[in-house]
Amino acid sequence: MRRHAATLLVLVLLLGTAVAFAETERLKLQPTPIEESFVEPAFSPVCNCVTSKALIRLRLHRADIVNVRILGTAGNTIRVLVDGRRLPKGRTQLEWDGRDASGSQVPDGEHKVDVRLARAGRTFTLPHEITLDTVAPTVRRVAYRRKGDKLRVVYRLSEPAHGVLFVNGVQTVVTYTTRPAAKLPWRVGSRRLYRLQVAGLDLAGNLGPRTRIAVLRTR
Repeated sequence: MRRHAATLLVLVLLLGTAVAFAETERLKLQPTPIEESFVEPAFSPVCNCVTSKALIRLRLHRADIVNVRILGTAGNTIRVLVDGRRLPKGRTQLEWDGRDASGSQVPDGEHKVDVRLARAGRTFTLPHEITLDTVAPTVRRVAYRRKGDKLRVVYRLSEPAHGVLFVNGVQTVVTYTTRPAAKLPWRVGSRRLYRLQVAGLDLAGNLGPRTRIAVLRTR
């Protein structure tokens, strides 16, 4: 009797596992209401640059009545970007200017995006946050090392950011790294004198103040 009961229990457990597995696989095969999303990693409303507004892109599996909210660090609603509007199937692009419902600029910080789909009956918090950053990086240290016609600019910034080299007032080289300490390579030309400056450019688009002019004489 006990042997039959144990066998029955095992069969029930196996059946339950099979049902759960089948349900999981079925859910995997169902299309996700939001097929794709993108939010601007960082932006600055005061930079006067291409990242002065945060882009938010959604790709919906089908048309739906949508609400899109910007949430603060405490989870409160800062701004409603879309209020019960029908968005079509496919891609929709939205923008946030860094202001709240009253039109005031919100403080620097990380913000989440909430998307409510009425037809799907679900609310999604997009996986990536938007960083609002209005503080420009500053140069903490800079050194110029020349060898022949090659110049290496060694610098350290106040935060992770790109290094920018200005030659005679013109932006000439930008690093591809956002490490706070890095090197900028530049090839010296045929002019007798160059005026060099370095600044930091962060991911939000804030360009920091330039260093004092360093004069490079080639002969």
